[in-house]
Amino acid sequence: MPDTDYYIRKLETSDNVQNFKVGRQEFLPLKTFLQKQAKQFQLSSIAQTYVVVTNDKNIIGFVTLTCSEIDLQRGYELTDCSHANNYEFLPAVKIARLAVDNRYRNCGIGATLIDYAIALIQDNIAANVGCRFIVTDAKNEAVSFYEKQGFVLLDSEGNQAAEHRLMFLDLVGLR
Repeated sequence: MPDTDYYIRKLETSDNVQNFKVGRQEFLPLKTFLQKQAKQFQLSSIAQTYVVVTNDKNIIGFVTLTCSEIDLQRGYELTDCSHANNYEFLPAVKIARLAVDNRYRNCGIGATLIDYAIALIQDNIAANVGCRFIVTDAKNEAVSFYEKQGFVLLDSEGNQAAEHRLMFLDLVGLR
């Protein structure tokens, strides 16, 4: 197994992102985003990317976060704030991208990135602005990973049939 000593920080403009490996073809858009768009999205305040960096400066994983909202479609009721149930959309942060270099998969890095994102959102966003949920559009093969992290599939007919299924995590339940 590869050396897995690492730390997490925000993507920097000087980072070399060219050596990131995704393995399978269906993950190629994640690699392309990291290599060609992530830095520009960050500079333009569209999304922020946080990278997992080894002690020898290799990027072995990343998570990209952006502002979002969720329409629970009356499938999830907020019992602690019943008036919020009257709104069509509720505040959320979206995990727009999450990937681990294929040479480091199954080392717990993906779960660590989720934990990092949750802590960042709870400490810096929800505590200061108000944000109830974390959402993601999970590919079918990633649904079980997100479920292990505590995410729930939005229970709607349209979502069950979607290629990328909306999943969410209620931050209030984590307190």
